[in-house]
Amino acid sequence: MAYSAGRLSHAQRHLGLWYNPLVSQPRVLFHIINSLRPAGAEQFVVNMLRYHDRARYRPVCICLRAPMGTHLEAAVQQMGVPLHFLDVSNKPLRWLHNMKLNALFKEYRPTVVHTHLSSIRYAFPLTIKHRTPVRVHTLHNLAKEEMGTGANRLVRLLAFKYRLGCFVPIAIAEEVARTFETLYGYHNPCLIPNGIPVQNFTPNSATRVKVREAHRSELSSLIFIHVGRFSYQKNHELLVNAFANLLPHADVPVELWLVGDGELRETVQAQVKSLGIQERVRFLGVRSDIPDLLRAADVFVFPSRWEGNPLSVMEAMAAGLPVVATAVGGVPELVEDGVSGILVPNEDHNALVGALQQLVQRADLRAQMAHAARRRAEERFDIRHTVAAYESLYESLLQRARTAGNGAPTCHN
Repeated sequence: MAYSAGRLSHAQRHLGLWYNPLVSQPRVLFHIINSLRPAGAEQFVVNMLRYHDRARYRPVCICLRAPMGTHLEAAVQQMGVPLHFLDVSNKPLRWLHNMKLNALFKEYRPTVVHTHLSSIRYAFPLTIKHRTPVRVHTLHNLAKEEMGTGANRLVRLLAFKYRLGCFVPIAIAEEVARTFETLYGYHNPCLIPNGIPVQNFTPNSATRVKVREAHRSELSSLIFIHVGRFSYQKNHELLVNAFANLLPHADVPVELWLVGDGELRETVQAQVKSLGIQERVRFLGVRSDIPDLLRAADVFVFPSRWEGNPLSVMEAMAAGLPVVATAVGGVPELVEDGVSGILVPNEDHNALVGALQQLVQRADLRAQMAHAARRRAEERFDIRHTVAAYESLYESLLQRARTAGNGAPTCHN
């Protein structure tokens, strides 16, 4: 849709949407998310923002919460993408979210609104009010885990069970789609698997040596690495216990690197101390150099209790690491058991120890799986394919709205 010079808002001029009667102007695209803390859904949004076709779309990123000073926020700002924070943390004042978000809708007049996590709660009524042509919500986790309570649950029921508001749900994995269909009775939701910038994780031997030296790790050590928030979902307790049981049987020096932060970090640190393995476990905190840490490691371990389609597993595979993970959610759609890694049953301590021990003892198997993991990442995980699929969906939904004759969306499915 081309805007006349008289209709351009300040925000549209800021985005470069100057009127040209001969050229169709890029459409404003809202990505709305809770925050840009270092986590999977948030990293996915940043990846999308980086690779959108700017000739077709002008993205705007909106966070429900206040700035956190993260490297993801800095990355968005460095791209030149407008970044807005609604900045309401006081529960009695949560209604201000809608006022601030409503002002952004009026200012930018988005053609596409793409929500993530609980942001659909606030965007849902405003897309109806402003007759937004295209409304999309990405399902970043299994349906029950993402549903939430209170207003979050109510909005999802209205949008997906009762098909109000014309939001199109996008599943990131087949297992996510299956759980969504079961919970809401919504048949055949769109499926667009997650992606990552695979080229950013290319293995590099020089970096491997440099990072190990910086962390005072021997080149001969075998390093297991986990990247994820210290939360119940990620099951660090199982990982640490399995690693402790592995140590007496390892015939080479082994280390465990834990990357991330979260509410259970101190609990896990206490567990490590009680097991007497402090010298073998490193807590590296929140990092912006994940690709380099993965290049320095040997095996990625991921014993989550549930997952959607985890970017961290994709990133590890792109870095050429074999993966030991629980067979939950969309993980089996990423890791080929026995080919690019080893999948174990959820909460199975003995199976996890056995898988770790197998990769310690067999350098040849580690090398084979590392090669297979990298090849699979190159073939399947490229973020550019993911972005192209979303943009194709936006276009088809916009065309459907145009066909309806009044610019309003027609409900999908």
